[in-house]
Amino acid sequence: MARSLLLQTISVAALNACLGTAAFGQAIINGGGATSPQGDYAGANNPSTGAPLSEFSTYNAAQSAVRFGTYYGVGSTGQTALLNNDLTCDINKLTGNNGGLCSNTPGGPDTVHYAASDSVFTATQIGSWATSTYGQAASGNLIQIPSLGTGETIVIDNTAISKNGQLVLTDSDLCGVFSGKITNFNQLTLGTGSVTPTAGPITVVYRSDSSGATFILTNHLSAVCQTGATGNSNIAFTATTTFATLFPSGNVGAVIPQSIGEAGSSGVANYLAGLTSAGTITSAIGYVSPDWTSIPPAPAALLSNGQTSPLVVAAIQNGKRAYLPTTTSIELGLSHPLQGSNLTPPSTAAQGAQTSAWIPVIQQTSTGYPIVGYSTLDFAQCYATKAISTGLIAFLKLHYTNAAYTTIQANNGLAQIANAGASKFLAAVQKNILANKNGWQTDIGDKAVCGKLAGR
Repeated sequence: MARSLLLQTISVAALNACLGTAAFGQAIINGGGATSPQGDYAGANNPSTGAPLSEFSTYNAAQSAVRFGTYYGVGSTGQTALLNNDLTCDINKLTGNNGGLCSNTPGGPDTVHYAASDSVFTATQIGSWATSTYGQAASGNLIQIPSLGTGETIVIDNTAISKNGQLVLTDSDLCGVFSGKITNFNQLTLGTGSVTPTAGPITVVYRSDSSGATFILTNHLSAVCQTGATGNSNIAFTATTTFATLFPSGNVGAVIPQSIGEAGSSGVANYLAGLTSAGTITSAIGYVSPDWTSIPPAPAALLSNGQTSPLVVAAIQNGKRAYLPTTTSIELGLSHPLQGSNLTPPSTAAQGAQTSAWIPVIQQTSTGYPIVGYSTLDFAQCYATKAISTGLIAFLKLHYTNAAYTTIQANNGLAQIANAGASKFLAAVQKNILANKNGWQTDIGDKAVCGKLAGR
């Protein structure tokens, strides 16, 4: 079976109120997207001291001219909102207004300045930017840059598993579980040093919405899973943002009878933590980013009960070793790609103008945690007011190098780009997206390009 359950902590009234909370004269930066890094970007402040625990709140506390508004955690819908320049895509997806669909009211108060995602733009999306009224002709290049290194954690509910890493899964285990070929904990082959889990049917908890989390997981599975008589999978995996599209007629339950779809990282995490109508869960496997588990030291992501997540995760066998999805192991994996694409940054102006050239996509790693990828931040090149473009550049400079920001990233189990195998990409971003040092004119707010355009 499958269902969607949006467990959100912000009411419709609060969302609408947030749109007007900025001090008079401040420019508001609007956007949203991936729920995986949502706690890092926009988590709640420390309830005891009020100290900022997220990057956006840290940035906002020090600004007077510009600030980030509400972060809408809506998965890949954030990319749609940016492409359409329609903030109602984000708002409606979260609140259910207009059936959760865009209201098609671009611009004005519904202007979208950025998106966050754990998946890359598709060729179709990039093509739509080239021809859209709100894309290239109005706002210059579509920019997509690596923001954080991340890994998809495999969350385990089993009575024999009480600590992170007690269960060690192989790639064959992952292929079997997420394709329905393995349906019981006693069918797992298990990796080096694993405890033996309690036998019982496995409920597979997957993302029902379009998400970068699903992209990172299925991108890895597409490289390690095989079908056929001797294969380890019931289905042929391809990299996708929507799990259900891998199954005939989109029916996951027809292939994995013990399965349930939940919307957002929060939905998956709350279900596995037993905080939904399903009650206590004792025999399930799902996937979320590290900050929705007990792996990171001080995550800003909170469950529906206002507490940090107690969820424990499996270690994954990679070669002769098993790795937990710690920041160190994620950085190690990202620094040692075995199979992937776009592994070197753009080196010419022509390459730099290509949206797809800026994000490494890794399917397998030779060492370290194997299910890894890059969370992105996505922008238009040109903005209607200088405050927005300079504000975004100022934030990105802090995000990549400032100790307060990189500490927040580590606290949420996310890898700093400088340490995540993409240091050369970071250098290229700093030279050509945050500035125009090579004369490529691909930078945010480039005077020669944006002086002729309306911008966002």
